[in-house]
Amino acid sequence: MTIAKNFFKAIFTYFCYNEAMTKLAIMSDLHIDLNHFGTLEIETLKQVLHQQRIDHLHLAGDISNHFYDVTLPFIEELEKDVKVTYNLGNHDMLDLDEDAIQVSDFQVHQIGSAFLLAFHAWYDYSFSHQEQTKINSLKKTFWFDRRLQRLKDDLTITQESLIKLNQILHSLPSQRLIVAMHFVPHQEFLMTHPRFAPFNAFLGSQKFHQLFVQHQIKNVTFGHAHRSFGDIKLDGVVYHSRPLGYIREWDLTINFVNQHPQYNPSGSWNLSKRYNAVRYLEDYQAYKRKYLAKEFSHSMTIFDC
Repeated sequence: MTIAKNFFKAIFTYFCYNEAMTKLAIMSDLHIDLNHFGTLEIETLKQVLHQQRIDHLHLAGDISNHFYDVTLPFIEELEKDVKVTYNLGNHDMLDLDEDAIQVSDFQVHQIGSAFLLAFHAWYDYSFSHQEQTKINSLKKTFWFDRRLQRLKDDLTITQESLIKLNQILHSLPSQRLIVAMHFVPHQEFLMTHPRFAPFNAFLGSQKFHQLFVQHQIKNVTFGHAHRSFGDIKLDGVVYHSRPLGYIREWDLTINFVNQHPQYNPSGSWNLSKRYNAVRYLEDYQAYKRKYLAKEFSHSMTIFDC
């Protein structure tokens, strides 16, 4: 009798647990302004979220360059269908003062049986081997963040972020914790092309990874570098990176041009030139409508919580 009772109790617990599970999707680098998100893009994203039965969507930074005018209305529209949370990337900070940046940093959300720790992170130039004068010149001349009004220098911002991260990780259960950040936490994910390697200075810091290992964190999602790495396990930490990136970088754009070489007679691999050559073509727009849902789906990391 006891065995039967325990058996049915286990079955009841199993089904109740699965019924109560929450499905979390994490995306990053949507750049909805630069990617010209309109009705098609928003409705397609909603469709994918519905098909995947997503309960909670977290946006891990670089939603748009204009937080109040573009990002908030977008989030409000998505929240008609799904719970939405976010942390900031560098692009999101353009219209924000330091107080607004800090308010949304280091948020802890309970999602089903798990906890989501979402924070911005930053960079300390340690991923670069260049002289500091060259790094400073590169940032002032080319890098987006020269437009931001941060109150402290990059090394101080990163150090303070690391201190806060360490404190919070001490207080959370590592086995049930998912971390979402914007910047790059490990040198495995740096840019290798000589043209872009100098910008590794502004990607992140290996010190974030060291803290994740120290606290035995199992799952970390990030974006920023606009390169999809999928799921990679390093020192016990599984990193998930599937940033959407700019439309010129999307698989559907690259695939369309590859399949229609007449639009790229020079065989250029300059992604901007390739996209600009086809962006207004009806054939490309039809191709985009056909494969947009797939593009969004492949840019999600999904957890059952």
